[in-house]
Amino acid sequence: MTAGDVYRALWRHKVFIAVLTAAFVTATWYATKQQTQTYEASALVRAQERGRKAGDAAQALQASVTLAQSYAKMIDSGALDGQTRELLAGKVRNLSGVEVSADPVQDLDLLTIRARSNNARSATIVANATPSALKAFIRNSGSQSEHAVTVDTTPSSPVSRHLALNVALALMLGLIFNGALALVLELVRDRLPEPDELGRAVGHPVLATIPTMRLHGAAPVASGGGTTQAFDSYGNEEASPTSGSRLGSEP
Repeated sequence: MTAGDVYRALWRHKVFIAVLTAAFVTATWYATKQQTQTYEASALVRAQERGRKAGDAAQALQASVTLAQSYAKMIDSGALDGQTRELLAGKVRNLSGVEVSADPVQDLDLLTIRARSNNARSATIVANATPSALKAFIRNSGSQSEHAVTVDTTPSSPVSRHLALNVALALMLGLIFNGALALVLELVRDRLPEPDELGRAVGHPVLATIPTMRLHGAAPVASGGGTTQAFDSYGNEEASPTSGSRLGSEP
């Protein structure tokens, strides 16, 4: 199958492709609109290990990187949920709907704390309170060398229900999938070949094609006297009136 054959096959099934693609886009739009909006706020925290000598900068950085990884695992495990609830007593009614996670920044003494919730305000408050809960945990542990410093905070923003992106992806994938489906149907269907395909098959060029015509039968002749009308095979009236008397009859 050449590129021209593919183009002609897709063009023959353009309505089929357009209808199915429109159904894909509509279904994606409806499913996306039904989703609950989720918001995410984040805080960037630096972990510092100050117990090393000033000249051991490389060792101090490695110790801080390890410390950031430990803090991230601690937050992911929920070990700071109690301290966070104490700090937010009366500020957030329901903390069970807020998901808190943390990821260390590779090869740096930084970790990113994220809070997700269906409520934008709750996500922002929890993301800002978690570093404070981490600092309280470090103070209560009695460590004199560990420190956590909040570098930056990001207010909550939507992270789900990307309507425009989902619709664009549905449109692109729908066109690809439905185009491939149309080509499969073209291969399995039983149809007459195109004129150029037929010419190549029989080895002779096709000079002309006869279009499909709807033919009408002749109208029935009325019994008795009167003028009758006849029609040809194309439905055109023939001018052949007949007399009401019989030919050759006696007067």
